[in-house]
Amino acid sequence: MRFARIACGLLLALIGLLVTIAGAVAAFWLVGPDNTIDTGEQSLASKGLAVMTAPDLIDRHGPKLHLTASSGKPVFVGVGQDIDVSSYLGAAQYTRVVRFDLPARFDSQEMTGRAVPLTAPGQLDWWTVKATGTGKQSITWPIVDGRYDVVVMNADGSPGVDAKVTFGIELKGAFGTCLLVLGGGLVLLFAGLLLMFARRRNRPLPPVPVMSPVQTTAPLMPYSPPAPKQSTQVRRSAGLATALLLVTTGCVAVPTRNVNHQVTTKPAVTLADGQAVVKKYNEVNNQANLTRDAKLSETIEGNPTLAQTRAGYQIDRKIDAAGKDKTKPFTYTDPEIGAPQFSAYPMRFVVASGISTDPQSRQLGVWERQDAGSPWLLTHSVYPTSAMKLPPMAGLRMPVKADMAKLPVLPQTAGTNLAAYLSGGAKAKQAALFVPSPGTVNLLTKRAKAKVDDAKETYISTVVDTFQLSGQPLTFIAANGEALVFLTLTEQYRQNIEPGSNAYWTNGAVTAFSSMVKYTQSLHQDYLHQVALTIPPTGKPRILSIDGQLVGAGGN
Repeated sequence: MRFARIACGLLLALIGLLVTIAGAVAAFWLVGPDNTIDTGEQSLASKGLAVMTAPDLIDRHGPKLHLTASSGKPVFVGVGQDIDVSSYLGAAQYTRVVRFDLPARFDSQEMTGRAVPLTAPGQLDWWTVKATGTGKQSITWPIVDGRYDVVVMNADGSPGVDAKVTFGIELKGAFGTCLLVLGGGLVLLFAGLLLMFARRRNRPLPPVPVMSPVQTTAPLMPYSPPAPKQSTQVRRSAGLATALLLVTTGCVAVPTRNVNHQVTTKPAVTLADGQAVVKKYNEVNNQANLTRDAKLSETIEGNPTLAQTRAGYQIDRKIDAAGKDKTKPFTYTDPEIGAPQFSAYPMRFVVASGISTDPQSRQLGVWERQDAGSPWLLTHSVYPTSAMKLPPMAGLRMPVKADMAKLPVLPQTAGTNLAAYLSGGAKAKQAALFVPSPGTVNLLTKRAKAKVDDAKETYISTVVDTFQLSGQPLTFIAANGEALVFLTLTEQYRQNIEPGSNAYWTNGAVTAFSSMVKYTQSLHQDYLHQVALTIPPTGKPRILSIDGQLVGAGGN
C-alpha cells in the first residue's frame, strides 16, 4: 500500500506542477490582468496600399479585438465590412493576412494591382471603428457576427505601408480563470506531496489482558486502517481536483462561430450616416451657390442634378453678372432616410426632407455612391408640395422580379407613356393613365400658352414640343408595396422659322447658350426634367413632382 500511495502522490504532484506552471505562464505572461492575449509588437509591411485580413480570418465573435499601430508617418487602422473594404481597395495592390495564430504568427499573400493612392481612409464614413493620425493609433472592437476586415494603411492612402502592429484578443474572465487553474495546480501539487511524504500515524494498542498460566497467548498484530478507505480518499481528491479544473477552465466561453459569415448585404447607410451626408450637402451646396462654383458642386452632386446645377450657374452668370441675385442659403431639414440593402456597389439611399426657406415644398432625393472610395452624390432631386403624400422611407428596398410582376405597369413603360403625355399635352390619350401633380398641370398650361403666343409671330411657322425618356428609371419598393420611381426626361421646344426669314435669341436665359446668332430654319430650347412618381399595386401611377431646368438653346 505504501508503494501505491507514493506512486499516486508522485503522479498528482507531477500533474499539479505542470498545471501550476501552465496557469502561471498563462496568467502572468500570456494573458495578464487585462484579460488580453496579444502578439507583442510585430512588423507588418506592404509595397501596396494596405495590409488587411482576409474576410474568412475572423470567423468567430464575442471577444474584443485590440489593435495598436504606429509608423514613421501618419497611420490609419480600422475595421470595416468586407463589402466596403473590398470595393475600396478594388484593383489596388495590397497585402492580405490569410493566417493568424497567437501569439505571433502571420501568414500573408501579396495581391497584385495598381499602386495609385486612394481616398484617405479616414474621410470615409463606412468604417465600423477607425483611428488615424500620427504616433500610435489604437482601436477596440467587440467582434460581431459577419464578414469584417481589419485594415492598416497610411493615413493619406498612399502606397508603401510599414507599421509596427500589436494585435490583442480580450477574453472576459481569462485572467481569473488562469489564476483558478494556477490554484488548482497548487492543490494537486500539495495533495501529491502530502500523499508521498505524510507519515502513517499508528493507533495506540489496547491494554494487554492478564492471562492465567493455562491460557495460550495469540500473537498480536499491529493495527492499520482498512486499505479501501485510503484508496477512496485518493480517488476523491483526484476527482475533486479534476472537477475543479474542468469548472475553472469553463469560466471563459469559447468564442461563438459566425453564422452570418456568408451574408454579403448591408444597408446603404445607417440613419446617422445618412443624416451626416445631408448635413454636409447643405454646407457645401450653399457655398457653391454663393460662388456659382460648379467644380465644388461636383463634390456633392452627380447627374442629372449636377447637369441642372451647371446650367443654372451658367445662366446666372449671364443674366446676373454683378452677382446681385444669388440664391439665398437654405438647408434640407428633418431628413427621413430610406436605405435599401445592397450586396455590391453602387449603393443608393433616398431622403425625404423639408426645405428651410419653403415650408410649402419638400425635397425628395436620391444619393448614390459608385464605390466605397467615392463620396455620396445627390443624383436625383425633385420638389413635391408639402400636401403631396410620399411613400414611407422606412423599409425602402430595391425591387426583385416578383415585385415588378405585381405592378400594373412597368417603370420603363410608365416613363415612355409620361413622355408621350407631356408631348401631347393635357388632351393626349396617355393623360388618362396618370394622376398628375400640380406642377405637371402648371407645366402643360405654360407650354400650351407659349405655343399659341409663339405661333402668332410672323417669322414662326409651327411650334413642336417633344419630351423623351432619358436613361433607365431608378426604382425602389416602399413598405406599402408602392414602387417609387425616379425618371429623367429631355425636352426640346422647337420653333420652325418661315422660309425666307431668320431669327435669333436676344434676351433672357437662352442667351447663356446662344446669343445674337442668326438661324434660318429653327430655334430650339432644351430642358432637362427630373420626375418622381409612384406606381401602386393597383390603380394609376401618381406623379409626385416634375422639375425642369433649361440646359441649352440654339438653332439651325
